[in-house]
Amino acid sequence: MNSHPQPATVANNFSRRRFLGGLGMAALSLPLLSACGNGNGGAQASVPVYSQPGVKVPAQYSGRTAVVLWSPWAGNNGEVLAQLIKSFNESQTEIYAEIQQFDGYDGVSEKLTAGLQAKQVPEIAVLSDVTWNRYFLNDTLEPLNSHHGAGFSPETYHPRFYAEGVVRDESYWVPFARSTPLFYYNKEIFSAAGLPDRAPATWDEYRGWGQELAGLQYKGKSVKMRALNGADDWYFSGLLWAFGGSISQGLDVKLDTPESIAAAEFDRAMVHDDKSAYLAQSFVTDFTNGQVASITQSTGGLTGLAKDAKFEFGTGFLPKGLHAGVPTGGSGLSIMRNADPVRKAAAVELLKFLAAEEASSTWTTKTGYLPATAAALTSPTVTSLMAKNPNYKVAVDQLEIAQGPDHVRKYVNNGITEMKDVIQKLYVKNDSSEKVMKAAAQNLSRGADSIRTKYNEKVA
Repeated sequence: MNSHPQPATVANNFSRRRFLGGLGMAALSLPLLSACGNGNGGAQASVPVYSQPGVKVPAQYSGRTAVVLWSPWAGNNGEVLAQLIKSFNESQTEIYAEIQQFDGYDGVSEKLTAGLQAKQVPEIAVLSDVTWNRYFLNDTLEPLNSHHGAGFSPETYHPRFYAEGVVRDESYWVPFARSTPLFYYNKEIFSAAGLPDRAPATWDEYRGWGQELAGLQYKGKSVKMRALNGADDWYFSGLLWAFGGSISQGLDVKLDTPESIAAAEFDRAMVHDDKSAYLAQSFVTDFTNGQVASITQSTGGLTGLAKDAKFEFGTGFLPKGLHAGVPTGGSGLSIMRNADPVRKAAAVELLKFLAAEEASSTWTTKTGYLPATAAALTSPTVTSLMAKNPNYKVAVDQLEIAQGPDHVRKYVNNGITEMKDVIQKLYVKNDSSEKVMKAAAQNLSRGADSIRTKYNEKVA
């Protein structure tokens, strides 16, 4: 693995004393500090500075500027991030970064909402691709363009991922743990059923394969084609696109169109008519235990599945319908606008470190998340991994047909909750697809209308 220039870069680019001098003591004496422009053409605004969550700086790092990062990860991903932050702390002498971990993306979001109300925020938060936009609407994220420089600029990141964090040419959220769903299949089950050793090209072909699989016994157990996850509407967004539908176009809800209803009917029929799919309590566990032939799961699950599955599995692009339907997902990093300016400058140095080749390629190879930076994509470690395990290359190649979430899903507070309710009604209750989708469309339209003025002002 190549060494990176972080120690010299951080030490040379960041100096608390130099930063304070440049800011000016007169400005620091004021309770309100001038912030960067909001990226929407407005004048610079005074931004109150909030306190920092408690940090326990180890003795060997005393005297440094402390930066807090709120993370959603435990397990393997949490351990990898902890090692990267440790490397950052050891690579220079002026900044100490501390991870404070919460229960998933929702845990970070709940804590951040509470922190903003209490006027206590971290410098950096890991925010999901359908969470950061709501903080942006409420002016709580730092505009990042003014912080761009060597090692931290649009060219640093994968262009498709980077663009998702940009509103009106201003960056507010940079990619880090990015993913798409992949099609995973058990090669042994496919072979036993006489199915091709590949992912299905279309959803219609997939449905036909599920019907062919009916009655197959694998290791003494009856298996079905697909285990579904009722707690995540992510893949369902891609299904809508594949059928020519969508959750919305802008804030205009499209769930009640014939194309969107047809997508919902496809899933309902696989579960209740064909009985080749079912709502699983743990769809990944059912797959790794050989109870089901296939799932759609995040690229971020590649490493874990490779460890847990006791059989050879294959991957492929998600099936197509009228169109490709591949949603991007995962999370990125935002700096909080109300953080102390000196700490925000230090936070930028941490973002630079995480975007450099060694850190970003390590994150990709040890977690399975897609390479989110240009350096990681071409690094020897990532290219070697793709050559050794073609499943990783499938994930990277599929990015060419992937797209970010519909705006209602990421800006409207009840967007994801409403879509999860749709899934439950289709999978569990076997409700009419048309009835379910039209009711959801009405509910989401009300939510969209409640933010339309602010959305039109800042986004449209």
